[in-house]
Amino acid sequence: MGGSFVSRLRDKLAAGHAPVCIGLDPRVAALPESLLPHASPVERIVAFHAELLPAIAPHAPAVKPNIAFFERYGAAGFAAYEDVCRRARAVGLLVVGDVKRGDIGPTAEAYAEVHLDLADAVTLHPLMGKDSIEPFLKRCDQTRGAVFVLVRTSNPSAVEFQSLRVGGESELSDVIARQVDAWGRGRGDATDFGPVGAVVGATYPHELARLRQQMPRALILIPGVGAQGATVADTLAAFAPDGRGGLVNQSRGVVQCFAPSARDWLAQIERAARGFAAEMRDALRRIEGDRA
Repeated sequence: MGGSFVSRLRDKLAAGHAPVCIGLDPRVAALPESLLPHASPVERIVAFHAELLPAIAPHAPAVKPNIAFFERYGAAGFAAYEDVCRRARAVGLLVVGDVKRGDIGPTAEAYAEVHLDLADAVTLHPLMGKDSIEPFLKRCDQTRGAVFVLVRTSNPSAVEFQSLRVGGESELSDVIARQVDAWGRGRGDATDFGPVGAVVGATYPHELARLRQQMPRALILIPGVGAQGATVADTLAAFAPDGRGGLVNQSRGVVQCFAPSARDWLAQIERAARGFAAEMRDALRRIEGDRA
């Protein structure tokens, strides 16, 4: 598969995709009742994604499978995660592995090797410092992948640590943001966004605006839209005037938009993905007009 994560995303946006990402967080109780009702949970999860991924590929450039919802089923669940990553890439989707790793040394090297082979990009915890990030950056240099470092997460209790004052006026999230910017220097195309991105929740739009200023070359992965209460409008501070720089994630509002008893569940998912993309495009057109 040619090109870096950043360049492939750029090409998809240039071809008309909206900068959206669909989160894949499979919950067995929310799967269609008609889909292999007597099969094992893992078999049903695999079958669900086998139908889901081709349906959303025309509307979203990327998906974000959350590994926890697969690992809960042990070895078979991890195999299902591998299968979903492979199927997603086969239909042209970029894969952001939501693995939130954050260890050091040979452990981080092992995580980087497996997860940046399965996915095009991964999410990372930064609190063990550069030692926990560097093995992934080295692997990105080899695979042309990307990382998204947790800077300001969308959950309410994020304030307990991420809003702590460090060295005077800065919040911890500001310190991490500046470090994300530093890790990205010298990597990728200097005229484009780099392979070291950030996760900043849409549930804190004012902080998103502040943190964007400190990470001018970072792609920002933005969770929190939909079930967590944020709106597409809350994400707009992440974007450059040309409509690039952000990747807005929505999970339950797309892949769980149907009642389990619904027979037309796949059509409902396709409509939800199309509507999410259209809403994002419309919002970006408005800010482009405002900034013109």
